[in-house]
Amino acid sequence: MSRGLAVFLVGALVGGIAGGAVASLVGGGPRGDLSIPGPTGAPATPPSAPTAATAAATPAAASPGNDSEVVNVVQELASSVVTVVTRTQSGTPGSGSGFVVDAQRGYVITNEHVVAGPTGAVGASFEVIFPDNRRVTAKLIGRDRDTDVAVLEVGAQNVKPLVLGNSDDAPIGARVIAIGSALGDFRNSVTVGVLSGKGRRLQSDSDPNIFLEDLIQTDAAISPGNSGGPLILAASRQVIGMNTLVIRVRGSEGLGFAVSSNTVRQIADELIKSGTVERGRIGILYQSLSAREAASRGLPANTSGVLISEVVPGSAGASAGLRAGDIVLKVNDQQIDQEHPLLTIMLRYRPGDKVRLAVFRDGREQSMEITLGRPT
Repeated sequence: MSRGLAVFLVGALVGGIAGGAVASLVGGGPRGDLSIPGPTGAPATPPSAPTAATAAATPAAASPGNDSEVVNVVQELASSVVTVVTRTQSGTPGSGSGFVVDAQRGYVITNEHVVAGPTGAVGASFEVIFPDNRRVTAKLIGRDRDTDVAVLEVGAQNVKPLVLGNSDDAPIGARVIAIGSALGDFRNSVTVGVLSGKGRRLQSDSDPNIFLEDLIQTDAAISPGNSGGPLILAASRQVIGMNTLVIRVRGSEGLGFAVSSNTVRQIADELIKSGTVERGRIGILYQSLSAREAASRGLPANTSGVLISEVVPGSAGASAGLRAGDIVLKVNDQQIDQEHPLLTIMLRYRPGDKVRLAVFRDGREQSMEITLGRPT
């Protein structure tokens, strides 16, 4: 994927903090484990939302005989899909979607870009609007920009929480249902499609070294304001993804993407426990390996990796014996390259995890095991 295209694609995030939709964009109690997962302006006076029993479904790739399946899912689960309104310090509103995953403790999951603007500045206040028009002040529990996941707390609610399923088990071609606040005004909008693909990855526009990984692809229509809403597997009535972005380019149709439920579950659990996601660190400063540097070391010019410029004293890298001038080629057999930057690879690891690095030093490649440390 070209850099230019990647920036455009991930720029098409659903929901967000600033007002004004663009046609091609989609824009408390004690904490514990999660027991079970283009910008649009917030509606000043939200219109009455359809009830769970009357929310409209718009099949995109469904056979006529299965309409009752969609209706039953919507009737059962739509009451737990909410509109998330974020206001900046100046009071400017923006909105997206979210869904309840723990009704007793009041945990709502949404996208990080719904609670924070493009610059990463978190909103000053949050409000959740339920389908019955109840407005509840929300507290931000935590957010993780690298995976676009955030958790809000709204107190105990008398709704049926949505269950995060196992996205790895969801079959390609299965029927899926997307629910969210299209354009910020049309709450509990329902669209239907199929699970088009799994394991997709797209480059983040907030950091070129970060890729959103393990995305779920769907052809269910996703509109501005749908960010943070659930993508539900119709057969199991479980959430397999959180709607996040859409690709709109000439000649393409139906390219929507959702953060996988397995990613959402892991990140939400950590946010609920500690309010943040702490990732393991090697403790090095580095730059991408250039073709000239590779050739000067006797490596093929097309070799990819990172060249260490400094090892942080007292870090995991220092303890393992890494040195300035070392070239790191792989982490646990994953090649470091343009599509798999070191920063993205390290997102999956936590302090205390052991990783194996393929390091080129003194004319030969060697393997080094490192126990990752904490950020300093």
